[in-house]
Amino acid sequence: MNAKTHLPGNPKAARLNAAHFAIFFAALFAALPARAQTPAPAWPSKPVAIIIGVTPGAATDIEARLYAQRMTENLGRSVIVDYKPGAGSTIATHYVVKSAPDGHNIIVLAPTFTFSNLSYPNLPYDPLKDIAPVSLLSRRPSIVIVHPSLPVKSVAEYITYAKAHPGKINVGTAGAGSFAELGWQWFNNITGIKVTIINYKGGAPASAALMSGEVQIALSGISQITPFIKSGKVRLIGVTTAERSKAIPHVPTMAEQGAPGFDYEQWIGVGVAAATPPALITRLNHEFVRAAKSPDILSKLEDDGTIIVGSTPEAFRQRIATESARWRKVAADTGAKLAQ
Repeated sequence: MNAKTHLPGNPKAARLNAAHFAIFFAALFAALPARAQTPAPAWPSKPVAIIIGVTPGAATDIEARLYAQRMTENLGRSVIVDYKPGAGSTIATHYVVKSAPDGHNIIVLAPTFTFSNLSYPNLPYDPLKDIAPVSLLSRRPSIVIVHPSLPVKSVAEYITYAKAHPGKINVGTAGAGSFAELGWQWFNNITGIKVTIINYKGGAPASAALMSGEVQIALSGISQITPFIKSGKVRLIGVTTAERSKAIPHVPTMAEQGAPGFDYEQWIGVGVAAATPPALITRLNHEFVRAAKSPDILSKLEDDGTIIVGSTPEAFRQRIATESARWRKVAADTGAKLAQ
């Protein structure tokens, strides 16, 4: 054998060695991705639960059931609504925080979520860190309704009457520390009126108290109370959002009637446990937005003045952060006692 064959300076040997190394490393790196990548977990691999923190019959529940029905049809897998009411929906939220981050337990979020740590200072979780937003699904106004015995036909007249009768008007809300209670505290602070706030265990009992005359004014969704407006059992005097509702465009907002800057908007969205993989959150977002934009859901919600959104996870995260800061300021400005 020629000894020169093994010398480093031999061009032919160098080419052979380089070729061998190239083949070796090409095979090595080709195999690496197969070992590094693991298949994404199948979803859904079992029934999916949309967890809701209110009792059946509320507007949030009605909308959640529409999504559950549409997604069951889209996915070919059962999607159910699971009720875990109480403590301002924090029981339901904590359940999802503790659940496996596999997308099979999904929490319905509403405005109370953004200030739940004010209402419940000792929460066993951090709302802004332990829930990953998936999508803001929809927004909708509330309406101001009064008992016929209250001699007012507008929010402006109500403000004048309340100032003339401080502490004499009973206002019904959906519960202590609820979004409705904080909204009324804000409205009273803007207008400088004094009333007696009575907290009930939900929007339905508050509306029933209004119709019986136990309270004289309350907030409601549009569709739930429309039959009672038509029958004259209650009177509609205003809309809570900054802009008029397309469902009842003839009704002026509270901001137009003496409460400048007032903007109280209901909404619902969905979230999952924070450790849920980003790829799965993207899939969940796709499915919820797909359901939200379906014609059957659109047609069933438009009568309530609902605006379908179907946002990205990041856009929903930004809204939660913005509203959390906003309602914290309102609580501080009004001195609202939200802690349970």
